[in-house]
Formats: sequence, C-alpha cells, structure tokens
Amino acid sequence: MGTVSTRPLVIRPHRIAIYGAIGAAVVLVSMIVVGLLLRGASDGVTFRIADQVGLIGVGVIGAGAIMLVARPRLRADDQGLHVRNVLGEKFFPWPDVLRVAFPPGAHWAQLLLDDDETYPVLAIQAMDTQRAVDALGAVRALHQAHTAATSERSAHALEQARRREQAQVAAAASRPLGRLEIIDREKAAQGSKRRERR
Repeated sequence: MGTVSTRPLVIRPHRIAIYGAIGAAVVLVSMIVVGLLLRGASDGVTFRIADQVGLIGVGVIGAGAIMLVARPRLRADDQGLHVRNVLGEKFFPWPDVLRVAFPPGAHWAQLLLDDDETYPVLAIQAMDTQRAVDALGAVRALHQAHTAATSERSAHALEQARRREQAQVAAAASRPLGRLEIIDREKAAQGSKRRERR
C-alpha cells in the first residue's frame, strides 16, 4: 500500500486562541490585583498572606483553564491525522477517514469515519472564516492524495464483509431449526399443498 510523501501539515485555531489569551489575561490580572489589595482592606476582616496567595492561585488556575480553548491542533502526515481537541489526542490513519467534512451550521470540522462515526476537529473552526476554508482545503487535498491507499483498503474491507456475510448465511442454514421455525415451515408446506390441490 503506497503512501504519498508530504511535509506534515499543522493547523491550529486562530481567533479562539486570541480570545482565550485575552480572557486568561483578564482573569489572571484581576485576581492578582484583588489578591494584593486585600492586604490593605480595613473592613473588619483580616486577610493573611495565605489568603492572597490563594486568590492569586485561583487566578492562575482559571487562566490556565481558559487557555485550554487554544489547545486544539490538527497534524496531518503520511500516516494519517493526529487530532488534539481540548483534552487528549487521537490518531486516525488515512484509510479510516472517509471524508473531512464541515456540515452547514457547524462550528468546527469533523471527520467522517467507518460505521457512520464522526469525530470533531476543533482546530478548524467556523469563526476563523477564510483561514478555516484554507485549512479545510489543505486537509482535503492531503486526503485525496492518499485516496489510492484508502480505495485499496476499502475494496479489501468490502470483500471481507461479503465473505463474512456469506459465512453467516451458511452458518444460519446449517444450524438446527428452533421449534417455532419448524412449525412455520410445516404451515407453509401445508399451505402450498392446499394451493396445489385447488
């Protein structure tokens, strides 16, 4: 099965990464400011250094959580697609990918896989407009370049499915009949005899 030699293609979301960075900076700066100003508060409540550190720590955690929206990435190479969404990364070999789709009204692209399964690709987002169109075109071009290998694998899979189906039919024909199946066949035979007599 041949592969097409290509340089790895790496795609990341653009606009959501900017929004995430701005949101994370606002959360972090505001928590640092509040944490530092608490020490001088004179409203009857005593704030210690541990309280300040805790608030700043909450800001750091909140900013880190917001930055997860910038984490998605799609890397396409000769072997297939490495899809990293917010958490975790999954690998899809080219033969398993039927199509790279962007359904109308969707917020991001998705992979159409065998057995009518889909997998989201958050690296290609609708809010990136022309960047998303260009990225989708590049991934589709790579997919098409690997179509020969995919077609070969699909033909092999169809042949295997046909053989499995034939084996199942043969197994069903050779198994012993159940009680209801015997009754059904006897009634069908009696009905055909009656029709012949008429």
